[in-house]
Amino acid sequence: MKHLFRAVQLLIPLALSLLLCACGGSGGAPEPFDPAAASGALLDSGAFSETLESLDQDIACMLYGIDESTVTGCAVYGSTGATAEEIAVFTFSDAGGAAAGKAALETRVADQKSVLESYQPAEIVKLDAARIEQRGNSVLLVVANDSEAAAAALP
Repeated sequence: MKHLFRAVQLLIPLALSLLLCACGGSGGAPEPFDPAAASGALLDSGAFSETLESLDQDIACMLYGIDESTVTGCAVYGSTGATAEEIAVFTFSDAGGAAAGKAALETRVADQKSVLESYQPAEIVKLDAARIEQRGNSVLLVVANDSEAAAAALP
């Protein structure tokens, strides 16, 4: 009887561990954004009121005030008209670069609000609904006409 009790004591933690692993699935942090995949899904989402134009990495880093030496990839699209709509997805060499990139994107949105509030107040609504998110070594900024459609396009 004593051996049976000891065996049950050993099996309970094992069973609980297996149960937690099975239930946990992908319970960890979300996958980092892939610039091409995320921007492609957003462009196809119908969330934008106009066509967005691709920007080269060096121009994008200058526009957002991001140190290009920390960037390992990006996909950036800006408005071809006078709207605040844009997509920016950056990957960085480390989490510190990503944190600095996120801060730069937050500054961009604040600056856009200051610039557009006096002559294009309708764009402020889009900027208020901007999505800025860091996932691991990646960051994302989306300013869209339809923020719900943009959110639905991303995992």
